[in-house]
Amino acid sequence: MAELSKKRRTTQSSSSQTSRSSLSSGQLDGSGGESRYVEGSILRLTMKNFLTYDYSVVYPGPNLNMIVGANGTGKSSIVCAICLGLAGKTAILGRGDKVGLYVKRGCHKGFIEIELYKSGGNLVINREIHVENNQSLWMLNGRHCNQKTVEEEVKALRIQVSNLCQFLPQEKVGEFAKMSKIELLEATEKSVGPP
Repeated sequence: MAELSKKRRTTQSSSSQTSRSSLSSGQLDGSGGESRYVEGSILRLTMKNFLTYDYSVVYPGPNLNMIVGANGTGKSSIVCAICLGLAGKTAILGRGDKVGLYVKRGCHKGFIEIELYKSGGNLVINREIHVENNQSLWMLNGRHCNQKTVEEEVKALRIQVSNLCQFLPQEKVGEFAKMSKIELLEATEKSVGPP
């Protein structure tokens, strides 16, 4: 059992692996038609030295995606990577208050890369997290930028990681259940309505 925990955790989802090459060029699905991805859909999530992962790449499909596994297998790590990679605050996750705490224990820095579908060209967000100074370096489509620039791009795609009706981390389920009907209606309208 001890040897299992020492194994390097390297995973790669294969659910969308076959359509990956066609998505990169023109956002077409396997049938030659237009993709069913909507603006802001996650096409790829890469994590390196992040929480439970040494290295992992996940390719979500255009429809409902489910991540299942036993306790401690890294499901919540993927949720954390999505939130922090989209410039969400650590308070949204309800876990550690410093971003450096999300780097894998024993490592000096961690890395998240998220590729989002955007008509006219996908958006690639990189966040490199440094433990020593609890700081992040941001890149947008290969160019250095600041967190505010990333927040604006994410907002333009109508992604709201702070809205519990759109993004609900495990630690916030109790808070969501306590929302009043009015708060739920407002959050739902913000999630699906026009800006």
